[in-house]
Amino acid sequence: MEKMVIRNARKTDIDEIMNIEYDSFITGISENRNVFLDRIATFQNGFLVLEVDSEVLGYISSEIWEYSENIDEKMFDLNHDIKKVHKCNGSELYISSIGILKKHRKKGYGNLLFKELIEKISKNHKISSMILTVSVNWKPAIKLYEKNGFKEICRIKEFFEDEDSSDGIVMRKYI
Repeated sequence: MEKMVIRNARKTDIDEIMNIEYDSFITGISENRNVFLDRIATFQNGFLVLEVDSEVLGYISSEIWEYSENIDEKMFDLNHDIKKVHKCNGSELYISSIGILKKHRKKGYGNLLFKELIEKISKNHKISSMILTVSVNWKPAIKLYEKNGFKEICRIKEFFEDEDSSDGIVMRKYI
């Protein structure tokens, strides 16, 4: 029987987190090691990993921002410094990244991480909305977000530096 645990990420998880990052995202849209270490150090409660039988198979990271109707696409830049934007008393949860090892996808792990993060953050912070970006090409992720009540609010042209410079969809959910 599998033993599954969702817990706060630790700095000692960084090698497994980076393995998931490189398995999930191509060069140009994968974030670097120091960004993840800063996220863990700055907002550990907003960075969760999913373990099955003591192996880290997925992660989700987040930040708390001040809510704004005006979307500045620079807010979503890859490898941005969490220390400059994270506001403990903010009202919007930004889902900065989620990744599951390819061989473990389509098992519901992404949805479990997503729901656990939202439940955990909602208990400890006065969050009134959540926001994220997703590539127009990532259909399973879009489906996950829509299933969880997110709606498209705008697009950022050629946001992702992948093989076809795909647009980013900014999605938001009000709580």
